[in-house]
Amino acid sequence: MSSLASKPQFLICGLLTAAILLFSQPLWGQEKIPWRTGIELDKQLQRPFDLTWDSVPLRDGLHSISQTQGVAIFLDRRIDPDQEMTMNFAAEPVESGLLRIAAQIGAGMSRVGDVIYIGPEATAKRLPTVAELQTQFAKGSTLTEVVKLVHQKQHHWPKLTTPRDLLINVAVAHDMTWSNLDQVVKHDLWPAVDFPPLKTTEYLTLLLAGYDASYRFDKTASGVQLQLVPIPENVSLTRTHRFEGNHQDAVAKIQELFPEATVKSDGKMRIEVTASQEIQEQVAKLLRGGTARKTVVMPGEKVFTLKIKDQPLGPIVQALAPRFGLEAVLPQGMEAELNQRISFAVENADMKALWDAVFSETPFTYALEGDKLIVSKKPAAQ
Repeated sequence: MSSLASKPQFLICGLLTAAILLFSQPLWGQEKIPWRTGIELDKQLQRPFDLTWDSVPLRDGLHSISQTQGVAIFLDRRIDPDQEMTMNFAAEPVESGLLRIAAQIGAGMSRVGDVIYIGPEATAKRLPTVAELQTQFAKGSTLTEVVKLVHQKQHHWPKLTTPRDLLINVAVAHDMTWSNLDQVVKHDLWPAVDFPPLKTTEYLTLLLAGYDASYRFDKTASGVQLQLVPIPENVSLTRTHRFEGNHQDAVAKIQELFPEATVKSDGKMRIEVTASQEIQEQVAKLLRGGTARKTVVMPGEKVFTLKIKDQPLGPIVQALAPRFGLEAVLPQGMEAELNQRISFAVENADMKALWDAVFSETPFTYALEGDKLIVSKKPAAQ
């Protein structure tokens, strides 16, 4: 059958052995968190909060934010949940603070339904669009089983649940079957989770995100079959926005803010935009008279708040370089000097300020050459 979700350019997949951790309640059966949803979540994400982390494991830090702010946070398992985080800020909007955390670990952040997802930047960038495409397809389907996927439901499960079981449960509940589940979703055990209400299309999108996977439908003689499919490099959707103001000015503003979007106007009532779901939401806000804003933190805009105490120089350089997409090239025959212990602290530092702090009290300097960080001995003082 022909469908939006059966067209490869709109679908997601992969064979990565990843799963996802949701930060909600620590133990199954405890009192559920009253998650912020809808407009209340919009407001909560803009409310300021303070954060002080000193060598706090990422999992614990995000769990604390999730509990205190009432915001469900979903961490992709490809992100090390035990890495220690040191950062501080005051009166930062919740959304901005989560973006800063994601940027510091070299990840991205996005929102699917009423859940905040933090994971590999390429996945985070596409996830809201994928969820919306699947929702649009389900709404327009002639199959009763598929249409029901847009219904909202509270989803939760106990600890040690496998993702395979969760996905099979969804299929069974909608009178469907999976065709290639075992080839893509490997055995794993997940912690207890309590989601806010989600459309099943959003729920499936989150369950499969850690595998870089989504799904398509096939109508067979035995019923509706779900098939996992690969994620494309680019996903977008087209939406028509009604607008009664000056179309020339509106189109110019949209193109200025979102040059990656394709914008068309009939000059009267309709502006057609082809872009990601996140851009569509910002365009809608702009055309309603609000302020559109970009929430994606680009790699070049990463800032670091970091405190290092009495650690060897060489391993610190090798650990930090990949955060900037760099390969550290260390001098040969200087292993003893590179094991020198260093201590430093930076707050909201860009790449240059961070590397300056790393090498400030050492006999070494650095140079950036393409994607390499070249470390060398400082020239002797004259």
